[in-house]
Amino acid sequence: MKKIIKNLTRLHRNKALFKLKQCLFFVLIFSGVYAQIPTNTWRTHADYFNARGLEIVEKNKIYCFSKNGFFFFDKTNNQTTTLSKLDNLSETSIAQIRYSSTLKTLLIAYQTGNLDFMSVNAEGKPDGIKNLNFIKNTDAIQGSKSINQIEFKDDFAYLAADFGLVLVDVKKQEIKETYQNLGKEGKKVGIKQLTFARDSIFLNTTDGILGAKFSNNINLQFYGNWKTIIDNQLFKAPVFPKDALIVSPIEQETDTEGKTWIADSQNGLISNLQGSFKTFSPNGVKGDIFSVYSQNQKIHASGIWGNTFNDNIWQNVALNQLPQNNKTITDTYGYRWQINGQILSVADPATNRLRYYTSSNELPSIYVNSIALDRDNLLWIGTTNGVAVIITSKDIFTTSTKPYTPFYKTRRLLLQEVVNKIVVDGGNRKWIATQNGLNLFSASADEQILNFTEENSPLFSKNVIDLALDPLSGELFVLTQEGLLSYRSDASDANENFSKIKIFPNPVRPEFSGELTITGLRENTNIKITDAAGRLIHETKSNGGTAIWNLQTPQGERASTGIYMILGVSEDGSEKFVGKFVVIK
Repeated sequence: MKKIIKNLTRLHRNKALFKLKQCLFFVLIFSGVYAQIPTNTWRTHADYFNARGLEIVEKNKIYCFSKNGFFFFDKTNNQTTTLSKLDNLSETSIAQIRYSSTLKTLLIAYQTGNLDFMSVNAEGKPDGIKNLNFIKNTDAIQGSKSINQIEFKDDFAYLAADFGLVLVDVKKQEIKETYQNLGKEGKKVGIKQLTFARDSIFLNTTDGILGAKFSNNINLQFYGNWKTIIDNQLFKAPVFPKDALIVSPIEQETDTEGKTWIADSQNGLISNLQGSFKTFSPNGVKGDIFSVYSQNQKIHASGIWGNTFNDNIWQNVALNQLPQNNKTITDTYGYRWQINGQILSVADPATNRLRYYTSSNELPSIYVNSIALDRDNLLWIGTTNGVAVIITSKDIFTTSTKPYTPFYKTRRLLLQEVVNKIVVDGGNRKWIATQNGLNLFSASADEQILNFTEENSPLFSKNVIDLALDPLSGELFVLTQEGLLSYRSDASDANENFSKIKIFPNPVRPEFSGELTITGLRENTNIKITDAAGRLIHETKSNGGTAIWNLQTPQGERASTGIYMILGVSEDGSEKFVGKFVVIK
């Protein structure tokens, strides 16, 4: 390695090496075509086709929410922008949205009763979010807290909810009043819709239509001031246009150009903006997802529809077009491990020998949810009561080999936790999904590297149902109870040689705040990064096929503008590579 650095230093002194054309050529060779998200970051994979509502904001922005997604379409540049917890939204499952052009505020109500006040700029783009979680957290409201409709009146928003009517002071961002038990003789009624007409306010409730005079001297909290109304014109069902795309329309609005916008629960955001009706929803999965798995170097999501993730694009297909999700694991001895109705078994296809593992022979639970074989030929077992490990061996059928339970901090690993899935990454680390979040443990599970929960991460839900790992990029697809998202980790499967090296991003621009990532490495590749003068800036080892650098010098400063060299040597010293990247500060 010292000899390589010495030779490179000599090369650096040749100023011709720094000609722009040569530099750009080098960047193209070693950066490759790379559209992955930065290392240690998240992205969401929502179902944007299951649209539930929409709102036109500042003429040219159409905001639309689906069962677990949220986005806006910009008419000025014909582009969609997705929004999620990554953009400081409080939750995932939106119940209603409504915009006040006077207050420049988009009010977002969630099914939990949680409220986000999204400020927008003159162009209609998000400009900050503030949260009000009083309804969600209060014990004074029992049962469903979902918001069914929002209407603005001056500086106030009126919310029709499953538990009653809420008055929100939007400027102060606080609850001013709640109106419950408005039915006959103070009966509790849910409110589906509300409207203002003439001098009154009307509510479409679970017990029919109620009306009251809208005046400062009328106490709307007293059920006696609400009268039963019979009026078929107050809450008329909308009439939707006829078109093959409009299958299950829920809401529609007309923009200032007279164009129709429709939220359809099967085909997403639909409009005749460009003539005939077409869909304007962003790319994503379609339908509820029940499982996610990696097969043939692609990620597949199975549910009501089939979905395949390839080249950073979701393709929605029929279920029978997905490859089979093969859950059988074959160890180094050719034995096949599988789960049969939550019972773990191992079979020898050559001799038809079969062995079962249950709680009676030291599994922490009789119910097994997941198995994974690591790079040390250890079988990791996720049960409804934590984790167990079996040392696979050629004599598994003739010896009394029993599982053991690994320990973390003097306690059995994830004891009393329901483990839904275990996957092993390129660094032999264990990603473990539970009903209380997502964990990353070291190879032997004696160190917890990461712990993601609903509170400290963009996870849609703390109940993580399934995991699938893209072995080439290290991107982990995480299926929660509320939907799918992914996290790009700092590990990937190792390569056999250095023929597929990629450096990302390259060049590193001033706005980039993540980590420089090198992929396509061999196992435990030694990495040295030097500046143009050959001075050592950073040294590390690859995690499987990936190595990262946080772009900080040993002095803790951001790397300055310049060209940097990457020097890689395989663990056995048999293969070397040299790469280059540019930092623009």
